[in-house]
Amino acid sequence: MSVEVEGAGGPLPRGRHGLSREEVVTSQYRRLCTAVLEAVGELGYAATTVADIVTRAKVARRTFYSVFGGKDECFAAAYDLAVGTALDQLQETVTGMVGVSFADRARFSFEIYLRVLASQPTAARALYIETLAAGPGLVAHRARVHERFADYIMAVVRVGVREGDLPGEPDRQLIDMLLGGIDDRVRACLHTRGAEALPELAPLFTRTAIAIARTGE
Repeated sequence: MSVEVEGAGGPLPRGRHGLSREEVVTSQYRRLCTAVLEAVGELGYAATTVADIVTRAKVARRTFYSVFGGKDECFAAAYDLAVGTALDQLQETVTGMVGVSFADRARFSFEIYLRVLASQPTAARALYIETLAAGPGLVAHRARVHERFADYIMAVVRVGVREGDLPGEPDRQLIDMLLGGIDDRVRACLHTRGAEALPELAPLFTRTAIAIARTGE
């Protein structure tokens, strides 16, 4: 699983490559999304330029502007795509497990996600710290990603309810509070201890998720 953009690959070969126009555009889009996460994670959002992005993506500036209107639009797209891809993979892996308790599903979820963030520190910094520096233009994107995380947790809870592991679904607002706390702890860890320490947060997140899930009626 990756919080970076899957399938980005390297630059397209010169000359005839046998790819359709749609495949070329998709490759360029994904390479640019990966590049902006790398650049923002390394340089900071304010300091990152379009030149930094296209250099890492190995595409021409004109190609960048044929896909995105500017840095803000590119970063927003990368944010949506990276987190959405990670959540899709996580949901497929964890909700598909058989004979696993809710407590273990929650633990697996946090362990997997935090290990991935720890293995990709520049992407983690871009997604959790530099999104705040991106300003109001990313507010709607952060809200949408928050809802996707909440949907994922509720999907795991529903499996627990269906299998008789939980009494019922908890108040959705409590899930929102859980996610706010997770975001805060991840940012604090990135600031003070670095991405390599993120997996140590898994037990705390698991205990909190179990306590909230068991409030359902």
